[in-house]
Amino acid sequence: MSKGKISVRRELREPDAFVKTTYTVLDYCKKHLKVISITAVIAVIAGATAIGSFWYSSDRNHKAQLLLNQALTALQNQPAENQAEASQQLSTIITTYKSTSVEPVAGYLYANQQYRAGALPEAADLYQSNDKNVTRQLKDLEQLGIATISFQQNNFDRTISILEQLQTGRSFINEDLYILLGLSYEKSKQPEKAIATYENMIQLLQNSVFKPWAEERLLNLRNPVKS
Repeated sequence: MSKGKISVRRELREPDAFVKTTYTVLDYCKKHLKVISITAVIAVIAGATAIGSFWYSSDRNHKAQLLLNQALTALQNQPAENQAEASQQLSTIITTYKSTSVEPVAGYLYANQQYRAGALPEAADLYQSNDKNVTRQLKDLEQLGIATISFQQNNFDRTISILEQLQTGRSFINEDLYILLGLSYEKSKQPEKAIATYENMIQLLQNSVFKPWAEERLLNLRNPVKS
C-alpha cells in the first residue's frame, strides 16, 4: 500500500486539533445550553445598559453645558434681572445636573453670586462643599473665595492660613492673593510680613495695575506716621 493511502487513512482515524476542538466546543454547548443562553442574555443586557448609560450621561452633560453657556452670557450683562437669571440657571445645574462635567464650575460661579449678594456664610459653604471633580486651579480659586470672606469677617488668622498655603503651593500667582495677604498681615499687626508680601508682589507682578498701590503701602509701612 502506498504511503499516500496510509496517510489518508490515518488522518481519517485521527482528526487534527482544530476538528477536535470544534467537536469539544459543540459538545459543551449542547450540555450547557441553558447556562450559555442565560450568559448571552446577561451580556446583551449589560451591553445595552452601558450604551444607555453613556447616552444618558452625554445627554445630561450636553443640557448642563447649554445652561452654563446661558448663565455665562447673562453674567456678562450688568442688569439685575440678568444676574438673577444666571443664578437660577446655575442653581438648576447644581440641583438637577449633579455629577456632570460642568457642575464644579457652576458651583463656583453660584458661590460667587451668593458672595456678591452679601450672603457670605452661604457663599463660604458653597465654596467648601464644591470639592468633587474640581481641578487644582478651581479649588485654589475657591480657597481664595473662602479667604476673602474670612477677611471680611475679621478672621485674619484664618485668612492668613489659607493664603499662605496657596502661596506655598504656587499653583497660580494672583495679585488678589498678595493684596489680601498683605492687608491681613497689616490687620494682625505683622508689618514685616506685610512688607515682604508687597515686595514679592511688585517683583513677581511687574505689570500689575496694582503695583502703584503696593508701592504706596510699602512706603506707609516703612515710614509710619507718628502721632
